[in-house]
Amino acid sequence: MAIRKALICTLAIVPLAIAATTAAGGVTSSIKPKAVGLVGDFSLTGTVYDVSSKRNFIIKEKNGHSHHLFVQKQFDIHPGDILAVTGDCSQHDDGTVHKIARRVHKLGQTSLPPPEKTSLADLAKRNFIYRRVSTEGTLILVRRDELDASYTQMIIKDGGSTMSVSFVNTTNQTVDAYSLLGARLRLTGILHDQSYGARRNIASYLGINLPDGFEVIKPPPTDIFDAPNLDFDSVWVPSELASMPPRRFDGVVMATWGGDQMMLAGKGYHRIRATLARPDELPSAGDHVAVVGFPDTDCHVINLIYARCKALSEAEDFVLNPQLVDATLQQLLMDEHGRPRINGYSHGRLLRIRGTILDVQPSLSLFSINDGGFTLPVDCSSSPAAIPRAEPNSKVEIVALAVTDTDSWRESIVLPQTRGLRLILRSADDLKVLAHPPWWTPVRLTAAVIALLALIILIVVANRVINRIMMRRKLAERTRLAVELHDLLSQTLAGVACQIAAGQGAISDDPGTAKRLLETAERMLESSRTELKNCLFDLRNDTVDDPDFERAIRKTLAGLNPDADISVRFNVARSQMTDTTTHAVLCIIRELVANAIRHGSAKHIRVAGATDGGRLLISVADDGCGFDPKNHPGPRDGHFGLSGIQERLASMNSFFKITSERGNTRAAVDIKLP
Repeated sequence: MAIRKALICTLAIVPLAIAATTAAGGVTSSIKPKAVGLVGDFSLTGTVYDVSSKRNFIIKEKNGHSHHLFVQKQFDIHPGDILAVTGDCSQHDDGTVHKIARRVHKLGQTSLPPPEKTSLADLAKRNFIYRRVSTEGTLILVRRDELDASYTQMIIKDGGSTMSVSFVNTTNQTVDAYSLLGARLRLTGILHDQSYGARRNIASYLGINLPDGFEVIKPPPTDIFDAPNLDFDSVWVPSELASMPPRRFDGVVMATWGGDQMMLAGKGYHRIRATLARPDELPSAGDHVAVVGFPDTDCHVINLIYARCKALSEAEDFVLNPQLVDATLQQLLMDEHGRPRINGYSHGRLLRIRGTILDVQPSLSLFSINDGGFTLPVDCSSSPAAIPRAEPNSKVEIVALAVTDTDSWRESIVLPQTRGLRLILRSADDLKVLAHPPWWTPVRLTAAVIALLALIILIVVANRVINRIMMRRKLAERTRLAVELHDLLSQTLAGVACQIAAGQGAISDDPGTAKRLLETAERMLESSRTELKNCLFDLRNDTVDDPDFERAIRKTLAGLNPDADISVRFNVARSQMTDTTTHAVLCIIRELVANAIRHGSAKHIRVAGATDGGRLLISVADDGCGFDPKNHPGPRDGHFGLSGIQERLASMNSFFKITSERGNTRAAVDIKLP
């Protein structure tokens, strides 16, 4: 199948090559376009008339049909090349259909016919689409295309006709077009029916290549400002104004905005709006300037477009101070009968207006002013210092220039519409704050209510959480006391009862044994009393909750024996231990110290503690009489201290060890931290 397709393509191209070489400067189209302009495949033969950029070119068939083709890869294509092109039509998501050239086969080369000389007025009739033309006009505007940085756009004017001219920006082909503003140019290129991309629906434009498509016929005037003054005494119709050559207006700048817009006042209270061709020439409010541009009208005033501007000496006394008028927003947006309308007579006037600031948009240098339910935007693009002073909900007085947003007259717009009204702030001094917003603004009040509700919810939730924690702690404390009372007091008292019963039975038969049993019972009762005393101490004190654990140990040991010298050095943070571990450690230390005082008659006791990894190491050393750790009295003898410690540590998966000799007894406790 692949070989068959290759043979068919070869057989199709051979006749094309023969026809192209035999035609004297002509082009033979033996492959008819298939579905050109629609989604599908196409094939055609023609001559390249223009290579606009690396992305597209224009090819013209012998029958006169021209096509704008796009390429996805760069081909070595030049004007005059005879090509056989195959490709497909791809529809983009914006609805446009582009003819994409996939394969290009060069068949030969031919000379292009000379460009057709014509005028801008004839070009506007769209009779020369995709034809090489040569035309003349005056350069009135130059700017880089803001939508496609690859292109520079120029506007040329001849009489009442204007046209857009586009050329590709390259590093080795440049034109200092700004310096040629006002020059008469001869431009040669291809007339396109429409642009592509975001500008696809504009009128036709002329695409040229540098430098051969650009020729200066007449340089710009030595003094572009040597132009007739704008005549306000004659009656001009819009079409006559549109075809006028440049005119001059001298005046004082009332306000500027938008980077290239300004309103001027001159002699006889005349006002004009000027749009500059070079934004870098934009003056400041209050400057005396001369402006030269092409007359235009928006049905309110005569404007100058594509204008140039220069400063004048203030010694030239021609400017009258514009009158300041007090106005309300209602007067600007409603007539005397209460009907909505835009006051066109306010255009170009300085107004003093009071109102309340509603909305501030620093990124746009814009805020809104409201009075009596009427709102207008205030443009601060020429006075950005006013934005920080424009606080929402503050009452202000502004002095601003009123400007209507009105379409300029065109043949297709016989009745330009006024779409809105804006206020232009000249400087930050024109904004006067009469009253700052109250603290309890709706936004702040809402925020305060929300914050208060959030705080109440937080308090309720925290209270419930604390109550639950307290309940759990109380339950844990009750459980602990129940365990201790059962394990210590209950068992001890049961042992006392047994000892007393045994002693009573031995009184008659063995008085010595009975006495020994009763002495053991007495010791057991004393131990129970001590344990009960310790439980009561724990209930009445907050040693378990003390964040300073060394201080908690001192509190626990304070009531044992005031004569004993007890030193405590415990470098362990309370946060490292749970409540259960804390209580167990305090009980163990208290029992060891009490034993050292009560049974060992110790005078100096040292308590120390530290952590090692995940374990808590405790040491209690004393200088008492000592004892035999392997042969010490136990529960049978009424002594429950050491056995109680062993039971506590066993439940915690921990242990302790005692070494003792006279004058040096040391208990080492090793507790596993959770």
